[in-house]
Amino acid sequence: MRRLIYCISALILMTLPRLQELRAQNSYLDRLEWLPGEVRIVADSADGPKMVELSMAVKWKSKPEVAPQHTVSIVPVLLTDTAGAFSFTPIYIDGRIRAKALERRMVLDRNSRQRADSSVVVRTGRNAPGTVYYLSRIPYLPAMLDGCVALYETAHGCAECLVETDTLVLAGVLPRFIPSWGPGFVQSPDGDSKRRERRYRADLSFEVNLSQIAPGYKDNTAALEGIAESIHTAMNDSIYTVRAVRFMGYASPEGPERFNTALSARRAASLADHIRSMDTSLPDSLFVVEGGAEDWDGFFAAVAGHAALAGNETVAHVRALLTDSNRDSCERILRADRRLYNVLRTDILPPLRRTEYVIEYDIRNFTPEEAERLWREHPQWLSINEFYSVAQLYGENDSRYVEVLLAAARTYPADVAATHNAAMALHRAGMTTEAVSLLSGRYEPGLLNTLGIIYAGEEMYPEARAAFSMAAASGYADAQTNLEQLDRVEEQL
Repeated sequence: MRRLIYCISALILMTLPRLQELRAQNSYLDRLEWLPGEVRIVADSADGPKMVELSMAVKWKSKPEVAPQHTVSIVPVLLTDTAGAFSFTPIYIDGRIRAKALERRMVLDRNSRQRADSSVVVRTGRNAPGTVYYLSRIPYLPAMLDGCVALYETAHGCAECLVETDTLVLAGVLPRFIPSWGPGFVQSPDGDSKRRERRYRADLSFEVNLSQIAPGYKDNTAALEGIAESIHTAMNDSIYTVRAVRFMGYASPEGPERFNTALSARRAASLADHIRSMDTSLPDSLFVVEGGAEDWDGFFAAVAGHAALAGNETVAHVRALLTDSNRDSCERILRADRRLYNVLRTDILPPLRRTEYVIEYDIRNFTPEEAERLWREHPQWLSINEFYSVAQLYGENDSRYVEVLLAAARTYPADVAATHNAAMALHRAGMTTEAVSLLSGRYEPGLLNTLGIIYAGEEMYPEARAAFSMAAASGYADAQTNLEQLDRVEEQL
């Protein structure tokens, strides 16, 4: 048997005698077994009004009878701390003599309506059913959340005189759903990464179809010294630890692709060898040659930025046709357009013939105190977690806490966790507009979920649903969970 929880609400205490006196009587509430069912919010249609539905079963504990002259009214009432009481359909139990009097009155006065049609009557006597099932609905109000259901009994005798009252309060109902939308702070998987790289263009001049470095050719001497100086500076900087220097050769898409890629690779290797010979203190393992390639991406970008060539139909046709296996034939299409190709040869193709080098390095780790001195002027030196260590030094109540997290997000724009943390910090600081602006244009599922969390926190539920739905459509499990939570939140509005 479900255990009944007895209590008296403040509302009932104001209108009824003391509980000890009431419970001392053998009330009709005590003679019945109350088996509460579900109390839930329902609606007959998506646009229909919300109702609170109470269901329960009622059974006699012993002999199903009441005093012959008694009429017992038991009203289930939903009690709340702030909004008072809300009554469901009454339950009536009539004594033998009282039941006959009511029947006689109904026969003599057909217009007499002693009780609502929805009232439930618990029969007594030999033909009483073993169990009576009760179902009633009342209009829903959000104030009903966290309430409890009480059974309020009144027993009247002859001449409608009040015989007794009693109250039995069942367990609490309609608990307010408190959503947990997701983490406020997320650790980045790459939070400790301090690997960096700097890309440089090696402005060297090569004689036609040759790959050998000629220091005295054109401005090559100055270019070579600049390359050596950049590597030397990085190697001797106390902040950096150089891991590698990578050399890549690029060719313009003119002539056979095989020849172009081989030539650009040889030029990259020649540059690496020459720089190595200029500073023999550098370890050979530092230098990496990655080969060569025709720079079609650079070609299309250069054409798009050229006032006379932007939108050229031949170039657009080639771009649509280009694959890894037909580059030579695409180059011949360009060459066939003589007027176009003359402009390409002078304005577009020469800058594409180049060698680049990338210095890869690690930055040393900083203590929180060191990072606190660096995050404004040299944010690029800090890892994500070093930004977070500074934020913890300040604490969430310091305005600089948000500033540091924003600096982390700007320094690492591709890191979803960094952007999430900055947006949530803005939101918690009351800067919701700024948080939404930070997430504007970001369509990563994790950040769409973040946007939904912020909207939900502002009770902008249609906007939250749209953001959660987009993230869930990408398979983001947390967003699907948040959609389900949003359903429960909106059910109680």
